[in-house]
Amino acid sequence: MYSDIKKRYKKIESKLRCLSAQKKAILLLLILAFVSLVSFGIYSAVNWNKNSGDNTELIKNEQEEKNTAIKDNTPGDYVRRRIDGVYIEPENANNYPIAVMIDNDPNARLQSGLAHAQVVYEAKAESGITRFMAIFANGSELEEIGPIRSARPYFVDWARGYDSLYVHVGGSPEALSILKNISMLNLNEFYQGNYFWRSNSKIAPHNVYSSIENAKKYLDKLNADNDGYESWKFKDEAKEEERSEQNVEINFSINDFLVNWEYDKENNNYIRYMAGAQHKDADGSEIIAKNIVIMKMKSEVLDAEFRRKMYNIGEGKAWYCFDGKCETGKWKKENSDTREKIYDDNGNEIGFNAGTTWIEVVQYDGEVSTN
Repeated sequence: MYSDIKKRYKKIESKLRCLSAQKKAILLLLILAFVSLVSFGIYSAVNWNKNSGDNTELIKNEQEEKNTAIKDNTPGDYVRRRIDGVYIEPENANNYPIAVMIDNDPNARLQSGLAHAQVVYEAKAESGITRFMAIFANGSELEEIGPIRSARPYFVDWARGYDSLYVHVGGSPEALSILKNISMLNLNEFYQGNYFWRSNSKIAPHNVYSSIENAKKYLDKLNADNDGYESWKFKDEAKEEERSEQNVEINFSINDFLVNWEYDKENNNYIRYMAGAQHKDADGSEIIAKNIVIMKMKSEVLDAEFRRKMYNIGEGKAWYCFDGKCETGKWKKENSDTREKIYDDNGNEIGFNAGTTWIEVVQYDGEVSTN
């Protein structure tokens, strides 16, 4: 019996020894597996951090490039807005142009909207009194534009170059006759008064106003689609050290309409002054421009009310000013349906800075001074 017990003990001992060896093997395998997992984890973490660092650097570089591009107005996924060359999202690049006749009688000041237009024309309407045509095509929702005044044939021609909606309050007989016989859309307060209102803050006839929203409602009502117009050429702005410091003066023969454009070299803008004071919008915004164009053209008085005819089809002398420097060249407008372009003395089309352009129309060289 003792021998049997002894044999069984030895068997159990042997089994225990075997089981212990298996446990040792299992434990060793677990240790090896754990070490492998830890090593793999450390390797992955190191490489993840490295790759993450690379991605962070890539994102950082891309953002820096984008910031630089936006600063330079040249983001790669944007396109130039047709009217003023400003880089913008493609879907907002070619909004329907809205051309509004704006009063410049002293009783009409301060005007609303001038500081927010993309292009502004200024020319004499009667005697030495000037009038503006402001063109808006950036899609902004201006709540007040005006005071709005009557149409003139040469302003109609300039508006036709953009195939714009022409907004006005009546007009000269010739202008109204032209508008009746052309395809360009026009919004006339005489017949579409619900798109306009009269302000109590000014006396008639210097108190008619409208808004971009009202103009868009009219366009939507007609399901209007702009066929497009030819853009000017645009360029990068000159670096500050390459800029000059010339100012511009336009003398329309009456002190109330004396215009000065003071050049701001740091911001590469021209700041507008009129009648000896800074010309601001009714909302307090400064009226500034990136480019000043001066077109000289023949003009004659038509009637006892001193309405004018402008010979604005063809070509004539022009001054063009940007980057603090003014030079002379030519303006050319082939017909009423095309936009005028500006050329240097060698016949090359001028490329302008992106941004607002003011076009001043004069009859004599002596009305223009650059210094």
